[in-house]
Amino acid sequence: MKSISIDEMKSMQKDILKDVHAFCQNNNLRYTLIFGSLLGAIRHKGYIPWDDDIDIAMPRPDYEKFVKEYRHEYFHVYDYRTDKDYHNPYAKVADTRTILEEDIDMKNIGINIDVFPFDYMFDTKEECVSFMNSLNRIKRLFRIKLVKPNKKNSWWKRILIRCAKIFTIPVSMKRLTEKEYQKIATLTHSDAKFVGLPIDPEIDAAYRSIYPRKMFENFVKQPFDEEEFMVTADYDQWLTQMYGDYMTPPKGAQRTSPHALSKIYWI
Repeated sequence: MKSISIDEMKSMQKDILKDVHAFCQNNNLRYTLIFGSLLGAIRHKGYIPWDDDIDIAMPRPDYEKFVKEYRHEYFHVYDYRTDKDYHNPYAKVADTRTILEEDIDMKNIGINIDVFPFDYMFDTKEECVSFMNSLNRIKRLFRIKLVKPNKKNSWWKRILIRCAKIFTIPVSMKRLTEKEYQKIATLTHSDAKFVGLPIDPEIDAAYRSIYPRKMFENFVKQPFDEEEFMVTADYDQWLTQMYGDYMTPPKGAQRTSPHALSKIYWI
């Protein structure tokens, strides 16, 4: 079992993204870097120095085509509808030659990038917020199922986590994801004036990701390390709504991995 360093992992994530980018370009699929990856591309021309993942998002029609048709020799699209041990409500593209162990109650997969679908929602922001609210209970239960007590938690927090997990025993992670998708399947207004990321597991981030549909109609290439990837042309509006003064790193910015990574290695 040969270990993989964080820097090697980032290089492999970019290899995955390069192939996903090529597939999207060849098949006229739209995507944009999103969350910390978009922030990193604009502010740092690459990864945020203390970040360790890559996130992209696609319009729902492009996303569905991507998860069904993307193929690679060793990069695999994980989708809860086709992978029985994968329960996230969004897809990941992972390198099947590797394992990335995380402190979560879900089967570990390889080094990966996240692929989020954004949906056409409603004609008013108020309707979008109301819909997001209707998903909150499902998301909270999912987070409880996902979290795993570890030595980094205080003793009392470990007890709270275990008690909360007992409360969620009657419902499976897969069932929670199915319930979330059943609600999102009701979003059939393809001409809606607003789009959003209701699938986002972070409740606050989901609210902040409601935007006019024009936000995701034009895309441009943006440098990211030695490569170029797609971003929404209105990245300034997106980042301002999500992070505020996004060009100024917060004081005391995190300098270690924000994710609970345990081991990364070749199979």
